[in-house]
Amino acid sequence: MGSKQKKRRRRRKPRYDRRNLILLGIVLLAAVILVGGIELFFRKAVKRHDDGKILDGVHIGNVDVSGMKEEEALKAVESAVKQYSSETFSFELETGGTIEATLEEMGFQAKGIKSAVNAAREHGRTGSAVDSYKIIRASERGKLNFQIVLPMKVSEKKVKTVLQARSEGKVQLPVNASVTQKDGNITVIKEKNGEAPDAKGAAEKLNRILNEDWDGKGVSLKVAVKATAPEITEKDLAEVTDLLGTHTTFYGADGSGRSKNVESGAMHINGTLMEPGDEVSANALMEPYTYENGYKEAASYESNTVVNTMGGGICQVSTTLYNALLFAELEIVERYPHSMLVTYAEPSRDAAIADDVLDLVFKNNLEHPVYIEAILSEGNVTFNVYGKETRNPGRRIEFFSETTESKETEGKRFVATEDYIGYYNWHSASHPEISAQLWKIVYEDDVEISRDVINYSNYVAAPETYGVGTASDDPAATEKMNKAILTQDENTILNTINEILYPDSENP
Repeated sequence: MGSKQKKRRRRRKPRYDRRNLILLGIVLLAAVILVGGIELFFRKAVKRHDDGKILDGVHIGNVDVSGMKEEEALKAVESAVKQYSSETFSFELETGGTIEATLEEMGFQAKGIKSAVNAAREHGRTGSAVDSYKIIRASERGKLNFQIVLPMKVSEKKVKTVLQARSEGKVQLPVNASVTQKDGNITVIKEKNGEAPDAKGAAEKLNRILNEDWDGKGVSLKVAVKATAPEITEKDLAEVTDLLGTHTTFYGADGSGRSKNVESGAMHINGTLMEPGDEVSANALMEPYTYENGYKEAASYESNTVVNTMGGGICQVSTTLYNALLFAELEIVERYPHSMLVTYAEPSRDAAIADDVLDLVFKNNLEHPVYIEAILSEGNVTFNVYGKETRNPGRRIEFFSETTESKETEGKRFVATEDYIGYYNWHSASHPEISAQLWKIVYEDDVEISRDVINYSNYVAAPETYGVGTASDDPAATEKMNKAILTQDENTILNTINEILYPDSENP
């Protein structure tokens, strides 16, 4: 009997297991439905609260973007970043003295602004509906405090440039070995050891400050001063024995903003050493175009017109260098003509610079180092390109500018000058609209062996040009005169001059 009961129990067990599984399935299904219902409830609640604006209590860096739409938040953060760029930081040298610089001068960047704004917009709208609802409720109660990190940094290279440029008189900076000509011979001047601010340490400290609860204001930080060897030594210049190419243009040295810019730009390029294969940007060597870096406002080309800009005149530096490089036969990687003809170079022999848009980029395609020297003398700027001469002694190069098309123009153009208001004078004749090409002609032992076109250039027409003075002790008068010049209407310009000089007389 006992045996039969055990068999019945064994037969019932599978029935119990199936029943339990069914019950478990029902429970799980109910749980899923319940959870799904809860999720759906909260998801609808989250959707009802989505008005397209960022939740209250959300910050991007130091910027409170509460209640903003994405476009508004983007503008707010970009505006803050622009403001950050103008903040001044003080570097206290351990040997005494202080150097100041703005973040902009040190290559300040804030990356991922759009991603940060998108993350701010999505906070409380993505992920678990329950979690999103909790975030929304916290925002409504004023208890949400969510900050999105905005990565910011400065450039170690630009920090180094600024600190070294402003260390003069505060530390004994190292002096690079250099090359020049003396009594017709190529001479290497030996380097000198010195000391310099620790740019790497300064950049690291500054980047740490920017990304650790920075309040958006300039601060002061201490900088070590280290014994520093020069970057270029006499040994580096051992193979620099010959003058490969040279070119000179006249710029005036009259103390104007333009002449100051030519001098500053040339000195920033002076002393450049290029190893074989090195590629160099003239714009990178000369920038930034700021007062602190030795530049002033002066006339320059912009969109086929002449306007006052910081660094106006640096194109004469790049043009002079371009021609010296041509004679040295270095590889020209990038070169652009001006929009209009310039007075200091023949067509197709100019090289324009325009921030990061137009540049002169060149490469040392030789087997030995190349050294670039800039000389300023009696209103002339000269570039000498030194290296090791390996060309045939009988090799001679000529460059010939050929105008292929020309179309005359009429009218007048008016450009602002640094003269006092009342100055109105003819500056230059009109230039036609032309197309040009530059030929490179190579001779060996006075026999022509090649003739090739190395660039093509197009220039828009430039009418007869007059200079108009804008200087005044009254900033409002200067502004008024500049606005008149922008009209490019001769009557408006002359009437404005009369209104400023003779305010109480209708017919001076």
